[in-house]
Amino acid sequence: MAPYAIIYGRYGIPVRKGIAMQWKGLKVPVIIFSLLLGLVIIFGIQWVYQKYIFQNPINTVLAANEAIDSFQVNNQDGVVNISIAIKSDADLMQSYQAVQKDLSLLMGRRQYNIDLMDSRDDALQQLWYQSQFAVYQAIDQGSYQNMAYDINREAGLAGAEAKIYIDPKNVYIRLMKDGRTLDEVIVRNAGQINSNNQVSLAGGGFSAQGN
Repeated sequence: MAPYAIIYGRYGIPVRKGIAMQWKGLKVPVIIFSLLLGLVIIFGIQWVYQKYIFQNPINTVLAANEAIDSFQVNNQDGVVNISIAIKSDADLMQSYQAVQKDLSLLMGRRQYNIDLMDSRDDALQQLWYQSQFAVYQAIDQGSYQNMAYDINREAGLAGAEAKIYIDPKNVYIRLMKDGRTLDEVIVRNAGQINSNNQVSLAGGGFSAQGN
């Protein structure tokens, strides 16, 4: 039964008047419309911020990097996830460092992750599995010369090519075979390589460089 009020009309005769659509003098449709309008404005502001103030500058920076083949940007739980594919003829370490530098200036204190996309297949994935022991042993023991030798040997046996780079923060591994590429960046303990040194590793064209 709809709520009502008793109002005395002409000649003092009581009259029932429904108030289902009225609350303290305010019409319910007006209140609902105002709430919906407020939500639309809030979500609209968020959309404008995400697209024009936040995401577009990231897209612009990444699109301007000639070493990047493709990229994706999405925001999840307040963390920006940025996936990039680095061209097969680009230097993996230098390209990754450039992306990190540009994003750190752009993002400030906002949290973000960089993920590498590549064209790996089962053969390259298996080669990476076989190389991981040498990589993590080198990170633990500092035996990067042995790591480079082992990875190049495994790559040669698999008919693949390996490119290995090291800076004070990461180990960069690129494996290539039959036009496909596998890229991995593994965090290492900083300070194991003198920042003024450039170390030549085993294998043609593979080097570790400190910055």
